[in-house]
Amino acid sequence: MLNDAHSIIRQFGGVKKLANAINKDPATIYRWTYPKSKNGTGGLIPSSALNKVIDAAKRLNIELQQSDHYREADSLERSFAYSQQFINWFRDTTPYIHAHRGKTFVINFSGDAVNDVLFSSLIKDLTLLSSLGIRLILVHGIRPQLEKKLADNGHPSQVFQHLRVTDKQTLNMAKEASGTVRTNIEAELSASLVNMPGARSGISVTSGNFIVAKPIGVIDGVDYQYTGEVRRVNDERLIKSLDAGHIILVSPLGYSPTGDTFNLRSEEVATAIATAIRADKLILMTERTELLSEKNALIRQLTTKQAQHLLENSNDQQDDTYLHLQEAIRASKLGVKRIHLINRKINGGLQLELFTRQGCGTLISIQPFEDARPATISDIHGIIELIRPLEARGLLTYRSAETIEMDIDKFHVIEQDGLVTTCAALYTYPDQKIGELACVAVHPNYRNGERGEYLLTMIENKARAIGLNQLFVLTTKSSHWFAERGFLPATLEELPHEKRTHYNQTRRSMIMIKALD
Repeated sequence: MLNDAHSIIRQFGGVKKLANAINKDPATIYRWTYPKSKNGTGGLIPSSALNKVIDAAKRLNIELQQSDHYREADSLERSFAYSQQFINWFRDTTPYIHAHRGKTFVINFSGDAVNDVLFSSLIKDLTLLSSLGIRLILVHGIRPQLEKKLADNGHPSQVFQHLRVTDKQTLNMAKEASGTVRTNIEAELSASLVNMPGARSGISVTSGNFIVAKPIGVIDGVDYQYTGEVRRVNDERLIKSLDAGHIILVSPLGYSPTGDTFNLRSEEVATAIATAIRADKLILMTERTELLSEKNALIRQLTTKQAQHLLENSNDQQDDTYLHLQEAIRASKLGVKRIHLINRKINGGLQLELFTRQGCGTLISIQPFEDARPATISDIHGIIELIRPLEARGLLTYRSAETIEMDIDKFHVIEQDGLVTTCAALYTYPDQKIGELACVAVHPNYRNGERGEYLLTMIENKARAIGLNQLFVLTTKSSHWFAERGFLPATLEELPHEKRTHYNQTRRSMIMIKALD
């Protein structure tokens, strides 16, 4: 702490020398050492004089040191701040840990990832996921390892449109590369599992022949020989191994019923497995942060339709970025609820994407918000946490937990990985064929994703389905938002009689009504 007066005076060689150095009266310097009760500054140099002290120290070649007392205090303060940051982060992960437990994730990573110095960290992250009760299927690539073998043996590498021509010699080297990579990964996983909670419960790594393949054949006049594609996934064996608590490791090789072996793209294998077993997530660990907007900002979420539009308007559909996007679209259309593209070079990228609200990758799903649904009793706590800050600011009318529980059938929510991010309620007045849109709230971290608009559409559809032809809202701050969505200013007399009698005059809420076509 550089504003410790006693320490600074000592380093300058006394009060007079410090006073001369900064052109101050010695009495002023003495006053810095007095307690505040005696009109001093309590041992601290005033901020107005601190810059002069630092400049004088530089001029006189005095390297200012913090006192041991303040160094220790600073160290403790930093330690406490770090601990508090960790505690807050750990608390925030709770809904994600709960949501992911028991779910099945298929994770694909490249051969480049295996060669990287960060691979041991990735392995630790994977075993951590397993320790949290997540069922894992890992699919690895072998491209750089195979390329090295081809180069070492002087054998040409033939790749057309991201597909390798696999002749007999290349296939043999692919088998060798695959065996070596798989063995190394198994060794890393086994070593990491030893130190993992639950290791004594029998968690192990399983590899095997889970993929039935067929030749890809001739494309645009190129015979790809032993390059293949997935014909079928042995999903029953995979599920049995998962049920036994195993981490499954799959190599990019497939076998035909006739005994032939085929070289496969690991991304295709991962997609085929994820769709065959209806995995909860397909995670593609990529070589860079792939999907960026025009402002070079990460695109955090895309619907399958948006992703398809992005792919179709790409200038280079053979770029790795768009090959991953193609796999994500295919998996989404075939039933995988969520596909994540994560830059594998981000240390801890898996945890950031899966256990933080901000994430670090791109999420792709059929619908913009898969978990938009009627609320249940289990959502009460999430709704309360969402609306309390808005109630405190006067943006929403206070609702007790008992009131929310009684009205829970009137609420709809959007949930993401166990966190209620958006809520809204519909109160109906069937005699007047009108409904009230109430308690609209969106979590601050999710206000750029059109969640409120999506939930509004759900409420409107429900209102139409039960025969309502109007919807009204009372708002103090969001009139522009509602106006943009078809709500028009209205008067108190246009509200149902029951609502008029309970209208809170002190809030002076603006009344807006929308006709439902």
